[in-house]
Amino acid sequence: MPDLTLIEHHPRRVLEAFRRGEFDQIEIIGQADEKEFFELCFKEKMLEALAKDMPTPRKKEEVPRWFILAANLSLKLHLENSFLALERVVRCGGLLGALPPDLASKHLDPQTKAILLDCQGFNRKNHYTRATPCDHDTLRKFSKDLPAQRWMDWFNGPVQRVFQTRGFFDPAGLFVGDGSYLFVPDNPAYEDSVVMWFDEHNHPVDYDKLTPQERKTAHRERCYKLVSLLHLRGDSYVYAALAVVPGNAHECPVLYELVEQFVRQVGKGVIKLLILDRGFIDGKNLSRCKQEWEIEVLLPMKKKMDIWEDAWALGKQCPWQPWVEAAPEPKVPPSHRPEVIVRRELTRQKTLAAKKAQEPPPDPAGVQVGTEICPIKGFTSWSECTVPIHVLLVREDYADGHQDQWGLMTTADFTNPRQPKEQYALRAKIEERHRLLKCFHDLSDFSSRSFSVIVAQVVFILLSYTLRQWQLWKLLKEELAGQTPGLLQRRLNWHNQYVVIYYENAYTQMPLVTFSRELLEMAPAAQAKALIKIRQLENSFLTPLDNIRAPP
Repeated sequence: MPDLTLIEHHPRRVLEAFRRGEFDQIEIIGQADEKEFFELCFKEKMLEALAKDMPTPRKKEEVPRWFILAANLSLKLHLENSFLALERVVRCGGLLGALPPDLASKHLDPQTKAILLDCQGFNRKNHYTRATPCDHDTLRKFSKDLPAQRWMDWFNGPVQRVFQTRGFFDPAGLFVGDGSYLFVPDNPAYEDSVVMWFDEHNHPVDYDKLTPQERKTAHRERCYKLVSLLHLRGDSYVYAALAVVPGNAHECPVLYELVEQFVRQVGKGVIKLLILDRGFIDGKNLSRCKQEWEIEVLLPMKKKMDIWEDAWALGKQCPWQPWVEAAPEPKVPPSHRPEVIVRRELTRQKTLAAKKAQEPPPDPAGVQVGTEICPIKGFTSWSECTVPIHVLLVREDYADGHQDQWGLMTTADFTNPRQPKEQYALRAKIEERHRLLKCFHDLSDFSSRSFSVIVAQVVFILLSYTLRQWQLWKLLKEELAGQTPGLLQRRLNWHNQYVVIYYENAYTQMPLVTFSRELLEMAPAAQAKALIKIRQLENSFLTPLDNIRAPP
């Protein structure tokens, strides 16, 4: 190994040199982002706990499992699914700063003044200086050589137990189950994928039963299906179980198997209410949830069910009550808002109101004018279900005179008739997570056609998303839980951006605002000298030195 130049923390010496306009390099870091994420993981021994029972395809463990886990999480936090991105992620991310110095470090090249990475690796087979603690191909082979089922068994077993011991599941016990399709390119090399027909809303259809008009909007897709169990932890989200199956597999038995495995791992009483969609109607499993696992289930009725007809027949004789939407809490503007901003907002509201008044009236068929509900309890006519079912009927009236009717059924003996409808509105949370993960986390952007690698990618994306939520409630920033990755990163870094200044094998760091003040308060000659150096560094960041050619 070559001799390394150690960089020590000497704030006063570096700051005095900087005020004279002298420094070697500057670097901006966001301490509340990835670096703080991994520091929290190491401090709480989260990686150690998760990696303890993480399966491995290797008889000889040269690269420890905790680092395999950390490297995969780092890739997912950077929204990268390609293992080739490992070196770039390590170079620009925060994982390196959270690792022990004897494993990985940064140092300045004395000639080029560039920041170089030096990683020790985990064995003595390295003949060259390493830029990453392990090769990207190590991560790829690790994911590919492990059967897909073992990845899912790890998440649906040891990971669940770690979540339980670390308080990831709150006493309210609200869980939502759902299935979502993961589309891939139409290449039969995608292992265990199937081809299906979908309508314009991406719902599966039977092409032979479509009308000629419907066939115009139908499309053929190769796909998998993700069946997941999501825990609503206050304003945060915890993925509690998952299964990746071929797209034509029915999600109903898969989900109830996940619920059974979850109860086996963490015990009864963790799931108190399970909110599902119509596709999960199964009388026997509803009975098992109530009787064997002590779980209440809430889901909508289908119109072809006998209980639907019985309930609406009784609804003609039972009293109905109006549904009044709870008034939203008024938004209180900040007390420190400047007067000019207040006047500008009032003007904007008047403009919006004037534009709305000029718009044509909405279609009466889409204007809801009233809602009524009717609770009916104690149905036992469903022969397949051996527990009483309680029903809430809903009628929605529209301005054109038509009426929509639908109903919810639950095994829970509710006392407040509003409760089932309010709880069922939470089911949309899991659909929002599907869209967020697909659009911003590239959930279905698979760079490998190996089913094992595909499942590993889904596992690490859902795990990294859940651990990021854990970081938010640890930081008491749960209001950010539903944000996209870009907005979340900016909000986390908003008050936590630091500038690191390097000078003669020493460094100091300061908040970005302090760095700006120091630069503005410099003497003119020193300030000009510093700005010249900063412009040079800026150009080197934007254009690689190897690509800079002298003008002809």
